[in-house]
Amino acid sequence: MVKLRFMGGTHEVGRNAILLESEQARLLLDYGVRLNDMPEFPAHVRATDIDGVIIAHCHLDHSGGVPLFYLSERKPFFATPVTTELVKVLIKDFIKLSSYFLPFEYLELDNMMKQRNDVGYGTEVKMKDVEFSFANAGHVPGSAMVELNVNGRRILYTGDFNTQDTRLVQGARIPKQTFDAVVIESTYATHDHPVRNALEDEFVAAIKEVISNDGQVLIPAFAVGRSQEMMSIVNAHRLAPYVIVDGMAKLVNAILIDHPDYLRTPKNFMKVVSETREVRGWRERREAVKRAGVLIAPSGMLEGGNALFYMEHLALDERNAVFLVSFQIPGSGGAKLLETGRFVINEKEEAVRAKVRRFDFSSHAGKTQIEAFLRGLKGKPDVYVIHGEPESCDALAQWTRDELGLNAVAPNENDEFTV
Repeated sequence: MVKLRFMGGTHEVGRNAILLESEQARLLLDYGVRLNDMPEFPAHVRATDIDGVIIAHCHLDHSGGVPLFYLSERKPFFATPVTTELVKVLIKDFIKLSSYFLPFEYLELDNMMKQRNDVGYGTEVKMKDVEFSFANAGHVPGSAMVELNVNGRRILYTGDFNTQDTRLVQGARIPKQTFDAVVIESTYATHDHPVRNALEDEFVAAIKEVISNDGQVLIPAFAVGRSQEMMSIVNAHRLAPYVIVDGMAKLVNAILIDHPDYLRTPKNFMKVVSETREVRGWRERREAVKRAGVLIAPSGMLEGGNALFYMEHLALDERNAVFLVSFQIPGSGGAKLLETGRFVINEKEEAVRAKVRRFDFSSHAGKTQIEAFLRGLKGKPDVYVIHGEPESCDALAQWTRDELGLNAVAPNENDEFTV
């Protein structure tokens, strides 16, 4: 007998957490946070009541609550080595920005890191009566789908996944095994992303146009994955002789270079990093504002980070452009910029004169890919749909019932099911 209890991430994006309970073990699949004015965590589970945590990938909506289990306990957590290194960077930054609101500090993060268990793709791990392994999820470097075998019951947790290759990582492949239950994300279950090659061509053409008119292009981008993807595109097309990357993306570059097995083309990525100038300090930052053709910097939603410094210097010149390439949460600086054309610069709201566009470079599977993934699964698994807005979760569950004839449900928080 295996039970799955959904502790968070139900009918929402954020707070992903699933408690898997077997006859002998209790394992958490992710324990994330939802970033609002006050960080929101999944339903409470005591550290003494779990045997360990599996982290599917580094993003805070999957990993940001895990330090809660290290206030006094010493439980193992399992992730790919690159995920663990990225988790350390992201949670450290999370504590720095939100410590006033958090029930843990750097000490808990340090305690957590002492309990790391690095697991490569395809390596079998056994904990009591649960066996599991990771497979590439294609979302960001190190992201994993989790394949579990509990006393003969097979369960797949997709985490966030993408079946299309990007310049950074290979797309996820549909597993060959037969599963009894599948827990799947539904972030973009109701619409498709643009065709990647066509989107890249459009993006490159837009950058070329700005640079040919003596303008500069600011690309606010997520530090993990998106910044490196943008660096790779800009480098491949030789878009400017002077391209900079700034902020936390530099730390991420170093981690990825140390873990080449999790990149699609490691040699090419090392070349990209060596040919992109990493800004080190304010002197270089001020020089970059004057000279760089393309500037890549977190935060991707213009909520902080060095991108705000560059906005102050570039946003009021009509020759320049701000190209948003990351998801924009409603209410974020980037979302408001897209809606109103205005942005707070030097503590005053201004009309942005630079060109502003958004390009949908998503690292999630879109509607067609999600449906193809479910169609490609063997057997007749029960399907649990999470990690999407309410309409996305419900629509994918309905589609799975209607089109595939499978038992499918979009759980609510604290719902429990037996596999």
